Amino acid sequence: MAASLKLSKSMRALLAEFIAMTLFVFVGCGAAVSSQAKDGDSFLVVVALAFGIGISVLAYTIAPISGGHINPAVTFAFMILGKMKLIEGLQYIVVQFLGAMFGAVLLWGSTDSSAFISGSVKTPFDLGANGVNSYISVASGFLVEAIGTYLLVWTVMMTAVHKKNIAGNIAPIAIGWSVFLAHSVLIPLTGCGINPARSAGPHIINAFAGVSGPRGWWIFYTAPFVGSIFAALSAAVLMGLDDDDDEEEAVAATEEKKEELKSAEA
Repeated sequence: MAASLKLSKSMRALLAEFIAMTLFVFVGCGAAVSSQAKDGDSFLVVVALAFGIGISVLAYTIAPISGGHINPAVTFAFMILGKMKLIEGLQYIVVQFLGAMFGAVLLWGSTDSSAFISGSVKTPFDLGANGVNSYISVASGFLVEAIGTYLLVWTVMMTAVHKKNIAGNIAPIAIGWSVFLAHSVLIPLTGCGINPARSAGPHIINAFAGVSGPRGWWIFYTAPFVGSIFAALSAAVLMGLDDDDDEEEAVAATEEKKEELKSAEA
């Protein structure tokens, strides 16, 4: 698909700038808008940093072993691009969901106290479960979850997968910051899922505890995959075209060497 899109280097640069500026305005202005819902307290920053730094640290720890996906939407992008076999990808996704559930169980056990649970409350703060806030529509929740996931997967593709990336061993830091930025915008709106397994852990354990499902629960298992598809395809266009350039440059270099040899022999 990407090979059929023969864009010039200048057009490719313009496309990259367009994508980056779109995400920049969404994140910057989005944080300015959504943070108003938290009355200026530290909750937004603390949680966003926890998720952002957390994913960066964990990616560093397991990247040499598994690639450090830690998100079914990221794994799905690798599957779309043919960088991971179907069975292997599905195995990753299954263990990601199981790990998220176990993490939610550990959290519940660690905070099972009267300070957090009393009366009709069954789990402490719903174990941080995602849900669409009542002051936005479910459709808006779907859109922001898809965009937030796009930001994350796009960053993964362009800093950790693209062979011409400039991130090197600091790619997990860029990925962690993309998670932080997404959370800065999405926390007041949906709690910020952008990771179906992260959403499923608290949702499923809450269900076992008798907690009813949150508003718009289904978007956390659909929107991230939609965002992942668009991020993977847009990254594939740029990465695929770069591969074409490399091949053309290699062919040109080979031809040049042949000409030099012919001239020397003559």
